[in-house]
Amino acid sequence: MSKENIEKLESALGRLATKENVIYFLTYDTRNNPRASVKHIYDMALILKQDGYDVNILVEDKTYSGVSNWLGEEYNNLKVVTIKEDKIEMKIDDVLVVPEYYSNALEQLSSIKCIKVMLVQQKDYIFENLPIGSRWSDYGFDRVITTTESAKKYILDVFPECLVFVIPPIIGDNFKPITLPLKPYIAISTRDRLVHRRIISEFYLKFPQLRWITFKDMIQMSYDEFSTSLKECMVSVWVDDDSTFGTFPLESMKCGVPVIGKIPNVDPDWLDDNGMWTYDTNKIVEIIGKYVMAWIEGVELSDEVKDKMKETLLPYETEITKNNILLIFNSLKNKRVESIERALNKLKEETV
Repeated sequence: MSKENIEKLESALGRLATKENVIYFLTYDTRNNPRASVKHIYDMALILKQDGYDVNILVEDKTYSGVSNWLGEEYNNLKVVTIKEDKIEMKIDDVLVVPEYYSNALEQLSSIKCIKVMLVQQKDYIFENLPIGSRWSDYGFDRVITTTESAKKYILDVFPECLVFVIPPIIGDNFKPITLPLKPYIAISTRDRLVHRRIISEFYLKFPQLRWITFKDMIQMSYDEFSTSLKECMVSVWVDDDSTFGTFPLESMKCGVPVIGKIPNVDPDWLDDNGMWTYDTNKIVEIIGKYVMAWIEGVELSDEVKDKMKETLLPYETEITKNNILLIFNSLKNKRVESIERALNKLKEETV
């Protein structure tokens, strides 16, 4: 038995050395609805694959819709495997990344001895499906990836035994300013559709002379359509109280589009004098109206705000995030190599 275990451990070390171990990203089906949280998963997976790792998108069954319709064909290079139809046997050198909304499946995953990582993009969902009084480490999950420093601080406060890494979403390079004159469009993104309707209705009622201004609803678009639509707008409006990160304002800034927004329940890491912010949703329409009137009169955004927008984006440069992803997953691999080598040495000593 010891000889067999030694061979298994040596095989695991060999796979880790040659990147033949598999990294699985558990993902839910968006049914072709664009979701920033799923894009973040696919971005991490694609970067790791491009670096030579064996990466699989793990889904529930073969009815999975995929992401090519809204995210792009390049993501089709990622292999998709199913829980129900494919017989997946995870080895100790494999990596399993599980989003927080799958916390109800942790007990089923507790017997798997691979490297297990929680992915937390919405910290408010942490306890939605996690059994009361349970810790992720109870099920073997002692590594966590999240998107903000504030979320990391919260997670360490609640789960101090975990090692927490921060990987923010990639703000793609297809978000860039255009040289053509901006159009009288306002890009609007709200989590609550009632808030969406209210803002537009109030704006037209309070500023009837501005009914020729068009609000662009930034949902149900492919990623390319989204960036193309956003970059031609004169301003963007964002209201999302539950947001942990908030990609939309950063995408707007990268397009050179000023942001008017309601500050979420938790201040984003990037929040600064880089937009027109308020804690009161009732003030949003007033701010929009004031900005649009100034825009019509040819008043430009101040250089200070423009500079702040550019400064805000610096930590989210694509190459910085790519390198961060590779460093973190390489560290996970190295930690597993160390633990396997310790176990291997102990077994060899016992057989002498």
